[in-house]
Amino acid sequence: MTCGICDILLYMVSHPEPTPSWALRASRDLAEWCDARLSTVLSQTHIPPVSNWLASKLVHADDLIASENARSREAGLALFQEIAGILPACRLGEQFLIDHGPIGDPIEPAHLARTHDLTVMPVWPEFAWQLAAQGLVFDSGRPVLLLPQSNSEQTRFDDIIIGWDGSRSASRALAGALPFCRMAQTVRLVAVSGDKAFDPIAALSQAQRHLEYHSVISSIEEIPSAGRNAGDVLLERAKENGASLLVMGGYGHSRVREFVLGGATRTVLNEPGTATLMVH
Repeated sequence: MTCGICDILLYMVSHPEPTPSWALRASRDLAEWCDARLSTVLSQTHIPPVSNWLASKLVHADDLIASENARSREAGLALFQEIAGILPACRLGEQFLIDHGPIGDPIEPAHLARTHDLTVMPVWPEFAWQLAAQGLVFDSGRPVLLLPQSNSEQTRFDDIIIGWDGSRSASRALAGALPFCRMAQTVRLVAVSGDKAFDPIAALSQAQRHLEYHSVISSIEEIPSAGRNAGDVLLERAKENGASLLVMGGYGHSRVREFVLGGATRTVLNEPGTATLMVH
């Protein structure tokens, strides 16, 4: 049985630290589990030369920049070679290269993600990954899997927790998670009450009915927020239950392409802790 996901995109970077090997291996394992092809998009840093003649002469800035650019290109080439070396030919999709300045631009990767079933965003302690993750979640309109290293050995999502509040973004996340839900052993619908104004039991019952029509049996659970945001509550519940995947909608407002994130979304993007599927 396959989950119905056929076309996965892995987001990689070349600088300042290249995407780690564990992320490549985990993405390969996920593609094999889904019987899918794995394409890659490499965000490669290319720093332009300085315009200040004095700075270049005094600190040899242009030489330093040339060295960093060469390191970025070498790391990018190594990533493409590594992913091609660990994937069977039948799994290898396309390889996309995006050059950008010192700060990555998530717009083009998000556009590529629109024509893929799922985008994998590895999580590691670099600030730039959060900017890229926001761009992918809010601009692609497609499911984005935030994959921390703690989940890199577990890419079969047998125990799934779905955060449900009846919102539009939660609805899109539920739809994006259906392929995984069909293959999971346990699916739990969890509503965090007190964080937003809605009827948790009625909302959960409707979501449960919808999953049942897709041949997915689920349980429902209401958890009081107790003053915490929903992201903290859901991450804690996922950790307590040993869930392999958390599903939730990405919530935020756009102000001239700068996103003001909802509390739960901000919490999860800061430190997911467990594999998290997000859709906006």
